[in-house]
Formats: sequence, structure tokens, C-alpha cells
Amino acid sequence: MIKADKRLKVVDLFAGAGGFGLGFELAGLKISASLELDSWACDTLKYNHPHLNVLEGDIRDFNSCETVKRVVGVKPDIIIGGPPCQGFSVAGPAQKDPKDPRNSLFINFAQWANFLEPKAVVMENVLGLLSRQNAEGKKVINIIKRVFSDLGYFMEVWALNAAEYGVPQNRERLFIIGHHNEREIGPPPPTHTLDATKLQPSFESQFLEPALHLWDAISDLPVLEAGEGTEEQKYSVEAETKFQQWARNEGDNLFNHVAMEHSKRLVERFKLIRWGESSSDITGEFAARKRSGNGILSEIKYDQNNRRLYPYKPSHTIAAAFYANFLHPFQHRNLTAREGARVQSFPDSYRFLGKKTVVSQKLLQREARIDEKHLCQYNQIGNAVPPLLARAIALHLKENLS
Repeated sequence: MIKADKRLKVVDLFAGAGGFGLGFELAGLKISASLELDSWACDTLKYNHPHLNVLEGDIRDFNSCETVKRVVGVKPDIIIGGPPCQGFSVAGPAQKDPKDPRNSLFINFAQWANFLEPKAVVMENVLGLLSRQNAEGKKVINIIKRVFSDLGYFMEVWALNAAEYGVPQNRERLFIIGHHNEREIGPPPPTHTLDATKLQPSFESQFLEPALHLWDAISDLPVLEAGEGTEEQKYSVEAETKFQQWARNEGDNLFNHVAMEHSKRLVERFKLIRWGESSSDITGEFAARKRSGNGILSEIKYDQNNRRLYPYKPSHTIAAAFYANFLHPFQHRNLTAREGARVQSFPDSYRFLGKKTVVSQKLLQREARIDEKHLCQYNQIGNAVPPLLARAIALHLKENLS
């Protein structure tokens, strides 16, 4: 007799490579279906979850109750997801387009909630969403809350830092929660504290573990020079921290640990960059040159390029295109995809498919290279909700949902 699966069922929308869903799985819930538009991210989902119902397509094409129920196949307890946030993000140009069609994708999320009637919904976005307005000057966060309130959900908004939940990274994100409880459940209690270096830490922080540092996460990974590494390899040293032991999970294989190709001149520049500095701090012979400028030094400073990470602090936020953002704290190269995945709290067995990197989306569009217009490994990793942060949210919901 087949035993019934009594785990709470979850549908993951805008799933990307599956970090949000993985966290809910780590908390003991079951991901019943994942919807994702990008084919390379879908390849990653299918590889890591061979039995998962992966729906590859645009959420806007699933717009009838009958269709949604048919493709999902189950009645979920929770719907999770992070609608694309490019129109809301505080990164990049200060002026965002309030008419950006990506800003309204939460409506499609709400439509699925209306069709499937889950006990709870969880939406992830950037903190900048709190200050964004639509074309009529109305605050977007209030519009989102009203839409879900009209569906009968009690709404909460949590601003969480992943570093306070065992992720070795300072990463602040917004979570919009809807549930049917009649009272506020509040955010999950932190398990780690960033107060360790403060002269007067808070009373509560004295009972928490210190936030993990970058070196706690990646110190055991094989040493690589520029251009070295393979998509699959063995570990070269033993795990050195509890986090590393957790990431390995007694496995033997390490995926996606391949260093970027760098010119000799660029490596020489990297050698001059100290912790906390970036390429913009370098002057003289190894400073950046103008493109096609016959060796003339560039006057433009890119402060976000090639910043050397501090080893003994939580990492900076890993962004969607982090392959040129950060330098390894000791090795003279950019971070590998696997190092970024460790910082995001993905286990080492989680393999990312698709190309390692791609050129800019604008260039691909201009050159009609549609077959490459997908989320590369670095994009998939940087876009993800850190699994250990998602796990903390899932455990909290399991405990508090009526």
C-alpha cells in the first residue's frame, strides 16, 4: 500500500533555478510544481529535481482557472515566488519606468492564488519596492497588499537579512506574506546576529550565533588560477566548518567551480586590489584602459567592478551578474559560480546548467542571438532566494499557519 504524502504542498512561480523552492524542501515541504520562463533555468530545475513538475512558459499564458488547475495537478497549501523586479529595483538607473510591464506580474501571481486558493502566499522582492509608485503615483506595496487582501488574505510585509538566518551574505530582501490567520505571525526569529563586532550588542543577539563570514563558506574549495577548473571535480581538502560540511552533505563531487579567463594584465591589476577596494582604486600602469583607445587609460571609474571581498565578514550581496563584481579574497580572479552558490547557501550537489556567462542582453538582441538570450549560471545563482533564508521562512509558516 502506497503511503500518503502528508507534507504541505507548494507551487513555486517565477522559480528561476529553484532556490526559493529548495529552501521549502529543506524545511520538509513538497514542491508540487515550478513555473519558469527561461529554458536554461528550467534545465537546472529538471536536473536537480528529476520528478518535479516543471512548467516552462510565461505565467501570462496560463490565465484560466481550468488551465492552471490542470497543469498544476494538485491543490497547493502555499504559493511562493519572486516576480521579476527590474522595474522596482534600486540598483541601476535611479529613474524606473512605472509602466514597465514586469511591474504588474504580481497580478498574475494573485490570479493563480485566486484559482488555487492556497492557505498562504509568499512573494519575494527588493527592498526598493517599498518606495516605488505606479504611473498614478500610488505606492506599489499598498496596491499589492490590497489585491491579496481582496482575496481574503491577512497581509504582512517582512524585511529580512539573509545573514541573520545562516547565509554568509549581507542580503536584504522584502517578503510579502498572505495567510488566513486572524492575527499577525511576524517574521521568523533570527538564528544569527550581525552584532558580533559592535561595542554594545543587543541583549537578544547574545543568544545567537555570529553571522557567517565569506571564508566560513568557501575556504575549502579548490584553489584556482584564472581559467582553471572543470564543471565537475573532486574536493582537494577536508571541510573546515559546519557550513562546509552541510554544503557537501557527504558528497564527493563539486560542480560549477570554474574560474573566469583573465588576461595577464588584468591579473596584475587584481594583485594590487586590497580587501574592500575595487578596480576604480587602481592608478598607473595597470589601471583600466579605454576600449579601442590604443592603450589610453580610461577616465571612467566603475566602482562596482572587481571589488576584493573581505574574507572575515559576510559577503556583499551576490547580484544577478556578479561574475565581474567581486574578487576572491586571496586568489587573483573573480568568484566562480560555485563560490557564488556557496555564498547563496546552495548545497554543492545542486548543479547549474546553461552557459557559465553570456554577453549583455542588449547585445544579444541587437545581434539576433536568440538562442543565447537565457539566464546563465551566474544569473541563475544571483537571482535566487538563498535556500537557507527560504528554509527559515518555510519552518516559520509551518509552525504558525492554522
